[in-house]
Amino acid sequence: MDGWETRRRRDPGHDFAILRLGIPGVVRRVEVDTTWFKGNHAPAFGLDGLGADPSTQLGSLLAARWHTLVDRHDLAADTVNQVEVDDTGRVTFLRLRIHPDGGVARLRVWGRPVPDLRVLKPEGTAVDLASMLVGGEVVEVSDDFFGRADNLLLPGPAEGMSDGWETRRRRGDGHDWVVVRLGVPGRIDRVMVDTSWFRGNAPGWVSIDATVEDRPDGWFPITGWVPTQPDRVNLIPVGAQPAPVTHLRLNIRPDGGVARLRVFGEPDPDVVVASQVAYLDALCPEDAETRLRAACASEAWVRSMVQARPFGTVERLWDAVEAAFEAMSPADWEEAFRAHPAIGERRGRQTAEGEAMSEREQAGVAEADEETRRRLAEGQRLYRERFGIPYIVFASGRDAAWILADLKERLRGDDPSAERARAAAEQRKITELRIRRMLEG
Repeated sequence: MDGWETRRRRDPGHDFAILRLGIPGVVRRVEVDTTWFKGNHAPAFGLDGLGADPSTQLGSLLAARWHTLVDRHDLAADTVNQVEVDDTGRVTFLRLRIHPDGGVARLRVWGRPVPDLRVLKPEGTAVDLASMLVGGEVVEVSDDFFGRADNLLLPGPAEGMSDGWETRRRRGDGHDWVVVRLGVPGRIDRVMVDTSWFRGNAPGWVSIDATVEDRPDGWFPITGWVPTQPDRVNLIPVGAQPAPVTHLRLNIRPDGGVARLRVFGEPDPDVVVASQVAYLDALCPEDAETRLRAACASEAWVRSMVQARPFGTVERLWDAVEAAFEAMSPADWEEAFRAHPAIGERRGRQTAEGEAMSEREQAGVAEADEETRRRLAEGQRLYRERFGIPYIVFASGRDAAWILADLKERLRGDDPSAERARAAAEQRKITELRIRRMLEG
């Protein structure tokens, strides 16, 4: 049996398998294929999802709180069983349950990719706008007789000619082509046409056209015909584009095979923001709480934001931010204050992402000399004694001298309520900056 089959259970319970998705996203349909399993198929299955970090270890996965995508559902033997999934949560892991035991030949999961551009776009690098990992897909192809055009966008290198796109041999005029809808529209800097493994059957030349969905004039060339080398990574510079590109057409002349296509460029900033709003909307509630807690550690503020989803638009997200602030009590503000590390320190009561943000925001203090650090620490001690709260300041872009001067000025005051209001205003600025950075990827 070319599938998964468990031992025959003689005790209560069920078997399960945990899978990490190649592309995190929202599951829309699942196919549990029991082909060849006739007297030994799994009689029923269930499916659970988890939105944990893809690097989460097995022990944590086993102990996690999974949420149900498909309740227990009967399976037919030797059949492709398809079930629609009505769930809007983004998942990175699936747990397939079979009740009580038996065999499953294949599991197929369809859905909407929901990438997190923090992972896909490390700071200062270009994004592969066409990658399947960001939702790129082949939408049309002239011929893929020997190798599927979808293979072009797979992550990682090709493992052979069958793992790429290859057309039949042309015996007449014309050329072959493939159209790709970019996962993230943007301005293209360069294109990589990888002909690895294709030695006697690589294209002789390639050219690239692009288009923007709402432009009436359709396709425009961004390269001319460029000769390509077999079994090699061919880097092709491209011309300027009048607007962020949504689709790309790779033309090959006259025919042949290409292992991988990479389209490097800068994502359209508006699309990145919209995609990150969609990302927040798609997170399971507990995952959304963790992400938003990095911006503000007040549990009341976090709950308010999670309950306001789906935001749908960036404007509605900012409305929710303001409404969550307005609903905070003095105790809620103090909870947010106390999560921050003191100026000059790295650790507080924040999430790991929140700590990374604090370190970035306090970059101007990192080079301060020992005496300045001592004065900052002493000033913050006096501040806590006088006002009963930690010293909160919007430190991004400020150096240690500026922060020390601000701290001295605020220590001249003697009104705790006025200083709490000042700290709340600083907290709002910090939170808003962190939300903007989340949205910008």
